[in-house]
Amino acid sequence: MVDAALDKLNLDYDFDLISNLPEIAKSGITNLPTLMINGEIKIEGKIPTVDEVVEVLKSIENF
Repeated sequence: MVDAALDKLNLDYDFDLISNLPEIAKSGITNLPTLMINGEIKIEGKIPTVDEVVEVLKSIENF
């Protein structure tokens, strides 16, 4: 969904998919899946639609 949202906005950013459970727990995530941007949880506990991810990306200052 993130990749599709970035494509929809014509943005070229790198992102990481983290599946290491200790690393996930260390970052404060309590529900999966989670969209975290710059260390801030934006969506947690559900699979967002592409449009939801687009809206989150648009709401980030200087993105």
